[in-house]
Amino acid sequence: MMDYPCDFTIYIYMTSFCVTTMIGTVLGRMCELLRHCHLLLLLTGVFLDPCVVCSLGQIQPESCGNYDISIYEPCRLALPGGVAGLECYGKTHIPGLLTCQWRRGAAEEREANVTLIIRQKKGKFCKMYKIKDDEMKDTLSNIQVFERNLTVEVLEQVGSECSKDVFTAPYSSLLRCGPPQHVTFRRHSDGHVDVSAQWSQDDAKVVTSFCVRHKEVTDHQDDGNWRQVCCQGAAGCHLAGVKGSPVLEVQVACQISNKCSQCPWSHVYMLPPELTRPPLNLHVVENKMADKGGQRMISLTWMFAEEHDGFNVSLAKVSGEPPLEVLSVTRPPITLLLSNSAFHVYVNAFNNVSVSPSASITLMPPHGDDNGRDGGRLSVRVHNQMSFSVLWKDDLVRKYKCFCLEWSATYGPYPPNVSYKSFHEEGNNFWTVVDISEQLQAYTSYDVWLHVRGQQQTCNLKRVNNSQEVTYAKTRFYYLEGSPASAPSNLSVVSVTSSSLELRWSAISPEDRRGFLLGYVIHYAEDWQPERNISVGPLVHKYTLKGLRNRAAYRVQVSGFTRAGQGVRSAARMVETQHGISSNLTALVIISTLVVVTALLGSQFLRSRAKVVFWPNIPNPEKSKSMQKFNAPTHLLLQPIDSLELEEECIATNLLVVELRAPTSSHGLSTAVDDQSAANSHDPPPLAACFSGYTSLDVIQQLMMMGGEGTLTR
Repeated sequence: MMDYPCDFTIYIYMTSFCVTTMIGTVLGRMCELLRHCHLLLLLTGVFLDPCVVCSLGQIQPESCGNYDISIYEPCRLALPGGVAGLECYGKTHIPGLLTCQWRRGAAEEREANVTLIIRQKKGKFCKMYKIKDDEMKDTLSNIQVFERNLTVEVLEQVGSECSKDVFTAPYSSLLRCGPPQHVTFRRHSDGHVDVSAQWSQDDAKVVTSFCVRHKEVTDHQDDGNWRQVCCQGAAGCHLAGVKGSPVLEVQVACQISNKCSQCPWSHVYMLPPELTRPPLNLHVVENKMADKGGQRMISLTWMFAEEHDGFNVSLAKVSGEPPLEVLSVTRPPITLLLSNSAFHVYVNAFNNVSVSPSASITLMPPHGDDNGRDGGRLSVRVHNQMSFSVLWKDDLVRKYKCFCLEWSATYGPYPPNVSYKSFHEEGNNFWTVVDISEQLQAYTSYDVWLHVRGQQQTCNLKRVNNSQEVTYAKTRFYYLEGSPASAPSNLSVVSVTSSSLELRWSAISPEDRRGFLLGYVIHYAEDWQPERNISVGPLVHKYTLKGLRNRAAYRVQVSGFTRAGQGVRSAARMVETQHGISSNLTALVIISTLVVVTALLGSQFLRSRAKVVFWPNIPNPEKSKSMQKFNAPTHLLLQPIDSLELEEECIATNLLVVELRAPTSSHGLSTAVDDQSAANSHDPPPLAACFSGYTSLDVIQQLMMMGGEGTLTR
């Protein structure tokens, strides 16, 4: 190998200018003079690696012979507060170039002059790099050297104080590889840790194995003991024997070889414990207000207690149609916009070393009506067990060119086994599916969905969430219908009268209908009389049988029917109507009861009104013809009665006693009442103003028949 400052003998590109080593030397000298390789690129159009020494701003070396370097002899090695930590390294793919770096001392606070001196060939080759105080450098790259032993000194002059650090090594020990550019970890619950490393493109050519060291950290304090393992191959390594899930500190480095004499450790990676539990309480909320017709807005939320970096939410169609889309979020919830297809959703947490187990949920299509017929916009024609055609009502091909059919058994396993077929159609409003993967079964209900896609170039889905897929319609079909295999359940009699029975039952299980249920038949008969049947609709689950005989026993059954006929009947129920009376007698009893109640309630009112109506028509006793027969002296007797005032509405509540005393005479009635006798009486109460129950004529006659003394008692 020839010794040139810009050596092309090891690494050179085929160019028209680098034919010989001499041309390489000339170009190297040009690089040093021009100080800029970009100008050389313009001249040659070819990238020359040796020209990296001429990068813009590179400090140019000077010969040591031009200076008196003896002035640096007083500089002290390892002076406290001085320069230290000098190290140099090169790269295998760029021979003859070094990078040196150091830690500055007092220059961090005060002005200082730094000088880098490189000696080779026992001092015959010596170059000096002077770094001014305004450049404040602690690294110098692209230093040209011979591939031999070398001594490097870095000197820092601060005022009268001078410190230095010295580095001596053969060139072959300065070839550095790494550290790796990217490292990933994966922890396992059994204590193993997988480590993967990625190296730079140039280092990957020479790194054949690497080493990993780790130590445990408890309560943020490490145990101080590194445990190291080396693995063959540059891609992966496996750590074993990590008990439990402690926090680990890990470093990675290549394994030393003749092409990688320096393998510095990477920075420390902190490995948190493995995530061993899945997210909890995965919950789905469908926003009904955001229904866009064929699409639905879903909100997913969950809980997770362990420390983590984020969550992965994976979406995939149950049918298996790609793609599998993964969305990353830092925390729940997440909102999804999906078609009315069926989807698998998986949620797991992750950190930089592990991924938790997944929590999963299946989003089923929205429920339609019981027969699965979405407004009649879709219809199905079954040709055989391997082929059927789907027809749609609207002229969709005017707007859409890409479609997808999905179908599955309505009452199959969970989650369902969904098949799909995406297709391109521009002319017809139907599509025929042939050679399906699973044969259509008799008496089995199938659901089929038609999805439309607004894509034009390709009909394959590009993403799952917020895609261009919209569900047009859904329908249900049978390859072959049969009669129901089971009867309506829970037949019961909820009410019994003398002439009616109220029945109630539960619907036939959907799996046992074996066809589109058209309704129910109620079978009933009295003793050994002919059976009678009544049909009701498929949504009716109660019915009242009327017009039955009283105290009669009836046998009742219910069955369902499809196009294929009636199915199994329910178990017979024997019911007896109640004892009752004829309708005419019932009506007579009701009318009689009403009459009696009316009479009782109205008698008091009628009696009171009779007094008001008929009392004024009773004659005045004074003008009665009977009274005219009495002689004139009776006038005085009647005078007190004449002054009586009878009240029509008065009702006597007290015992009334009337005493009248009058002198008798042989010549007739006395013309006056004995006043003295009246005065000697015990002041009886005056005549009552009311004689309820007596007419005026009765009172007069009673008084005339009494002698001088009489009583009237009521």
